[in-house]
This record gives sequence, structure tokens and C-alpha cells, in this order.
Amino acid sequence: MTKIVPGTQSFSRSIAVLQAISDYSSPPTAADLLTGCGLSRPTLFRILASLEAEGLVTKSSDGGYLPGTRLVGLARRALAEIDIRSLARPELERLRDRTGETVHLAIPSGDEMVYIDKIESLKIVRMASSVGARVALHSTSVGKSFLSALPAADFEALMARLNLNKLTDQTTTTPQALAEQVKQYHQLGYINDDQENETGISCFGAAILNEQLRPIAAVSVSVPVFRVKPEQDFYTIPLHECVAHISRAAGANVA
Repeated sequence: MTKIVPGTQSFSRSIAVLQAISDYSSPPTAADLLTGCGLSRPTLFRILASLEAEGLVTKSSDGGYLPGTRLVGLARRALAEIDIRSLARPELERLRDRTGETVHLAIPSGDEMVYIDKIESLKIVRMASSVGARVALHSTSVGKSFLSALPAADFEALMARLNLNKLTDQTTTTPQALAEQVKQYHQLGYINDDQENETGISCFGAAILNEQLRPIAAVSVSVPVFRVKPEQDFYTIPLHECVAHISRAAGANVA
């Protein structure tokens, strides 16, 4: 018998109702769910009301229940993350092998970026980071490259609400300076975070685009500053090739 963790019975029932709604070939009514879920009427209606309030289910025109927009959005986000990781992984490994340095893949999450994959440098001294870590948009190469690839209106809207907190002595903390870096990104195709997010680490980043040429993720190469080569092309040329390959795989028509 499966052991029920104290305090989780209500959650488990809600998940069971969501699963039942998803399993029906057409939107089930409350009567259908009463039969299928084995719950009492008050319990079922309490769960349905809670799920509907949270946007996880919605009612169809004939009174049946459907997965809500919030649930669909969560599912799309999870699938997108899985897809971009699988598309990107071979190119990330190739980028690590060409540069010898740690490579990250990040996607937007609210007003931050979150690392969803990391290929470690094989060298002894490397960047301390982890998959799942959240990082700022304005102080990291993944964040700034993502910002740079946004349409102008989206960039301005995001800038209006971002807190440009100072994380190191090198952090970009003014909209004017960040806007200037965006211009440079469009000229160069990459952006450099030189100890802006973490003292002692320099990162080169570029955005991955989808078929609408909108940014969906970003890739960075992270290098301890004592090991940074004077020829930045050593990092930026393979970085550009990496994101171009992944962007084409994601449907973008890019060179």
C-alpha cells in the first residue's frame, strides 16, 4: 500500500481530479467526475472550485471541465524546456570541447534566467554554478543576450520594471549602460559579462532564437579571468556557431 504523507491527501485528490479531466475524451461533467473519482460531492466541488480559481481547470460552454490556461502554460513550458535541452545538448558539448570552458544553457523565468543545463569544464578551476540556479538579467551574459534579442517594445517594458542591483563592482546598474551594451550585441552577436555577476568569472553569451526570431534561451561560456585568452574570437566564434545551430534546429532562419 502506498503510504500517504501527512497533509498531502487534499493535494493528491486535486491531482487525481486533474488527471481524470485530462483522461476523458470530451470535457467531463461533475457527474462524470463523481463516478470516476470516487469522491463525495462536497469534496469534489470544493476541489473543482479551487482548481478553477487557480486557472488550472475551466468550464466548457456545455458545463464540462477542461484543463485551464494556467495548466496548459505550465505544460508548454515544461515541454519547451525538454525540447530546447535535447536540441541544444550536442552543440553545448561541442562548444565546451572547443573552448575547454564551462557552458550554460538558460531560459527566461519571470524577470530572471534559470540554468537548465550545464556542461562542466574539464579543467580543475571552474565556475561554481548548478542547474536550477536563477540569475539576473542585467548582470549575466545569458540574461543580457536574451534582453538584447528582444523586440524593442518588449525590451523597454522589461527595463521599466527591472531592478539593476549591484552584485559586484563591475555590474551594469544603469539603463543607459545596458542599452549601449544591447547596441554592441547587435553589432557583434554576443555580449560579455566581465565579472558583473561573480568576481573572478568572465562570461560570453548569445541568444537562441525561434522561428519568429524571438529569443527563447541563451548560451554562455564561463571562464575564470586568469584564464581568459586575449583573443575573444576563441570563445565568440564557436559560441556564435553553437547558438546558430540550435536556433536553426528550433526553426529560426539565421545564418
